Amino acid sequence: MNNIIRVIIFTLSVLLISTPAFSFSTVDAGTMLQQLIDQVPAIMRLVTALAYVMGFFFVYKGLMEFKKFGEQRTQMSGEHHIMGPLTLLFVGAMLIYLPSTVWVGVNTFWADKPNIYAYDVSSGGDAWSSMTEAVYLLVQLIGTISFIRGLVMLTHIGGQHGGGQPGTFGKALAHIIAGILCINLYGFIQMISATLGIQW
Repeated sequence: MNNIIRVIIFTLSVLLISTPAFSFSTVDAGTMLQQLIDQVPAIMRLVTALAYVMGFFFVYKGLMEFKKFGEQRTQMSGEHHIMGPLTLLFVGAMLIYLPSTVWVGVNTFWADKPNIYAYDVSSGGDAWSSMTEAVYLLVQLIGTISFIRGLVMLTHIGGQHGGGQPGTFGKALAHIIAGILCINLYGFIQMISATLGIQW
């Protein structure tokens, strides 16, 4: 699975380097930020498409593990556990329905119909608004990747003997929660500000 993550990082690097903002001509920071903002939705679609492919792969792998489990002829109960195939099917379904999964995760933390695009910086039009929008979009992209990585890490808890490495579930849960908080960064900042009594 680390190879898949390396391929994703390589693909994202190639996409970012090949944008017109990274040419050798003199470009100001505003143009670079605008080019970056323009590329983030395409990168988000790429990440979502990779999540769909991984989801179908995990569902297929889970069904094959169920087949092995069903065809088991020996009485050795320690050889196969049902937790592995169930985890693969569960994670595969969550990756196939990634937008709904993310929406459920965001609704878990913000029950009052959160809008992950609640910030409106398009009205300002100045450099600060462009930079704020770019930061929000990049953090949302990183949060989505972290959320997907946490789901993929969940597949390791149902390993060969139903276990996995110690702490895998905690790491996966940390990636999922951090991803949700990054996806709705604006709501998270508002929540922290309200908790601490900070006025913006």
